Amino acid sequence: MALQGFKKGLRRNDKGFWEYKIRVGRQVKQGTFPTSRKETATLLLAQVRDDVIRTQKGLEVRYTVSQVLTFWLETSQAEPKHLDRAKYAFKKIQPILGDLSVRDLTPAHIVDAAKSMMAAPIAGKQGLNPTSVNIVLRYLSVAINWAFKNRKIIENPLRVMPYVALKESARPYLSIEEVVPFLKQVDIIGTLHHCVAIRAQLLMGLREVESLHLRWDGFSGDMEFYTPSQTKSGKAQAIPVAKEVRRLVEGLPRKSEWVLPGRAGSIHQKGYTRHVVVKAGKAIGKKNLTPHRLRASCATIIAGAGAGAHQVKDLLRHANISTSQFYVQQFPQSIKIIANKTFDNIAVEFAPETPKSCADSSNAFITQVTGATIAVFYQVLA
Repeated sequence: MALQGFKKGLRRNDKGFWEYKIRVGRQVKQGTFPTSRKETATLLLAQVRDDVIRTQKGLEVRYTVSQVLTFWLETSQAEPKHLDRAKYAFKKIQPILGDLSVRDLTPAHIVDAAKSMMAAPIAGKQGLNPTSVNIVLRYLSVAINWAFKNRKIIENPLRVMPYVALKESARPYLSIEEVVPFLKQVDIIGTLHHCVAIRAQLLMGLREVESLHLRWDGFSGDMEFYTPSQTKSGKAQAIPVAKEVRRLVEGLPRKSEWVLPGRAGSIHQKGYTRHVVVKAGKAIGKKNLTPHRLRASCATIIAGAGAGAHQVKDLLRHANISTSQFYVQQFPQSIKIIANKTFDNIAVEFAPETPKSCADSSNAFITQVTGATIAVFYQVLA
């Protein structure tokens, strides 16, 4: 209902500022905004109206960052290990942003907080490295999303979290040319179980735990697809099985429900493949390579070969595309590959057919090794 003298709840006073007066139910709210811009006043008025509505319904109006973090810890059903990591992350961010209202958060606040965490707190001590800072920001993002989904905050002001840019050397990954040399080193260093699990990580994008907990009943379509039974997102989504993985798996005995059973019918735990990955990486000149970086390598390779963001998201089974993009290293040849894949065939109509080069045979070999998951993307490399 419009109030006299106010148009849509606003009117300009003698000093040029915008006054507001609104009625929500039987309650009238009025005051003056410290702005001369109508667009800003309109946004502020919407916030005031929403505050009144939420107050009348007994809902929270303004959550601070500390309150959001506490709410996530008390209500989320995260596993104990994630709760411990979250408590560590919240301990780092709370002194910096804890008293700030979530509604008032901006990317600038996050950038300043990241700089504060990386700075040395005391002389002689080191601050957090960029990777650790990004982990802290990731848990902050999770807590804010949780509060938004549970209607504790009106909107999420940080839908795109400004993570700290990492140096290429800090996030090693394998290129397509390095896949075969790396796997040959794995075959020399590791056992058969290591070889299968590491290939599943690199060629199918599985997490280490998922590769170690492969189940026979997870395969379908004549072993052309596999549905991981344990996912962080809780989504059961089938992904293609790489031919190289299928070649090894088909030769394993089926004495257990697990494809890679440990001793006495147990299963291998997280960290089982790490030492083999590290040693094989060093052997080909890739330091600091880890099982999770193999998953990132899979995402980077298929993205560089022309896969779209949604395809990478589906392969890695992420809930959000932004998470998938966080896994993909910048691939300098991706634009060239996509452009060639799109337009090079036009040249066939204007030029005589040329014989296949020796590069075709080498590309076929790479395709055979990397398997069905990413083979379709590497055909453009010929």
